[in-house]
Amino acid sequence: MSNAPTPAQHAAPYLAPGEYTGGETAKGAPSPCRPPCIHGGLNTANAPDANPQSCCSLLRNIRIERGDRADWLALAPLHYRSHHAGAVTDIFRLAYSEPSRQGALAALSPPVYSPGAKYGKGEHLVSVIVYSRSPLSLAARNRATGGRYRLARCGRVAAASLINQELRIISRVVVAPNWRGLGLASRLVAETMPLVGTPYVESLAAMGEMHPLFVRAGMTAYPQGPSKEGERLAAALEAAGLARADRRSADRLAAAIDALDPASRQLADREIARWARSYLAAKNHRTNRPDRRRMLELAARHLDSRPVYYLWRKKAVIE
Repeated sequence: MSNAPTPAQHAAPYLAPGEYTGGETAKGAPSPCRPPCIHGGLNTANAPDANPQSCCSLLRNIRIERGDRADWLALAPLHYRSHHAGAVTDIFRLAYSEPSRQGALAALSPPVYSPGAKYGKGEHLVSVIVYSRSPLSLAARNRATGGRYRLARCGRVAAASLINQELRIISRVVVAPNWRGLGLASRLVAETMPLVGTPYVESLAAMGEMHPLFVRAGMTAYPQGPSKEGERLAAALEAAGLARADRRSADRLAAAIDALDPASRQLADREIARWARSYLAAKNHRTNRPDRRRMLELAARHLDSRPVYYLWRKKAVIE
């Protein structure tokens, strides 16, 4: 939706250039860009009355409803990852309807929700969340759930059935740039997790420590430490004479390895290949033989990454 409006006219008091979009400034002080009341969503009948003077009136014309693949593809170019979001099961969208021009009170009236409604004149796609089937193996999940879904515990087929029945993963959340800074991502996550039909919802965020939107949505964070394989590769690269800065990109890593003496170059290539095969095997449970370029890309992208694992439990779940 390239014609989405810039909400500067409505939300100028809450949007400041350079403001941290998570509801707090970079210094930790409360951010004026996060409005003190955010009501609405799929069920607003019981939302408490709010003081119109303290609320961002823009948010009163927001609705959350089920979406489809077209909604995701409309905002997918704004996401840093690929358009492929795995085996998608649910998509929800957050849309904005321009208030009517029939008087000043129209902008303060509760929004009207019409699930399945498509965009007409004055309606704009603001945000999309995509839920997918969870991967079969995830070390952080095993730690967070005490090994409940560990393949070795109940077998591959039984584990797959249990995971599909009890888990979904948030694979993509994207908000249009003009609408960031209003807490809409956390709101979209919080209001849609109970709707996917599973007792647990999980997610992984590469920037989770800097942008804790999932915590604000009610999920529990489980920070991850480096794996044994990752620690071994990092030590081997250091022993070969490579600095951490040398693996900022695949091209830079390749150039640094090619500049090493033959023995050090052989050590670096061997350990990267060993790590890459182990990394891929944990994801697809197959024997992998990636080429050198692919292995360097994996090492540059993932070796120093410390994603945060998040898990949400439905209140009715009985352990």
